[in-house]
Amino acid sequence: MLTVKDFNKLDLPKQDNYEKALEIGLDIFSRKDPAWIANHAGAKISGKNVLVPHLNTLVQLDLETKKFSIQETAEEAPIWLSILCLHYLNSATGEKPGGRLKHFREFKDGAFYEPAFNRRTKEILIAVFGQDPHPMIEAGLALGGKVLDNGDAAIELPYFPFIPITCVVWKGDDEFPPEASVLFDETAEFYFSAEDMAVSAQMAVLELMRRSKRQ
Repeated sequence: MLTVKDFNKLDLPKQDNYEKALEIGLDIFSRKDPAWIANHAGAKISGKNVLVPHLNTLVQLDLETKKFSIQETAEEAPIWLSILCLHYLNSATGEKPGGRLKHFREFKDGAFYEPAFNRRTKEILIAVFGQDPHPMIEAGLALGGKVLDNGDAAIELPYFPFIPITCVVWKGDDEFPPEASVLFDETAEFYFSAEDMAVSAQMAVLELMRRSKRQ
């Protein structure tokens, strides 16, 4: 079982792979109509920027410099977030969540990556919130989430406008160990690959942990 400290040791793909993915994503985006994309992704155009809601903030893509930043702080967005945002925008069809949740393993290639996915998501939720899930709810609300009636605690996070990520925790007791799930709406596959789902879920869990101040 992973501990909270182990979470920060979990590696993302190598930086050179990320830089190539960013280059490819920007090239694809450059051949599309930004206004059409924004309209079909739940984003908006503001001047020469595309603003994409992400949790409790906005990711800003400057259409002239092709740089991503966090609007609230004006800081450059992490490269992994820039890539996820590009993949989301480039795949935008206007398909909205239908409310049917699925486990990661139910999506294409999900079963193959499920062990790694669980280590990076549900095992962290169990380690951090398994005995007391209420701080997860407080953290999720601070991130713009919505409380759901599931398990002992469940929060739906608006990762991107049409990509909600749902975290559910069942509290442990003397008889049963704690359990957790990280779920996506069935429409997530219109926007994200299994790898994108894995990275977004991992970083969503990290944000919950950070917001709960239980590191």
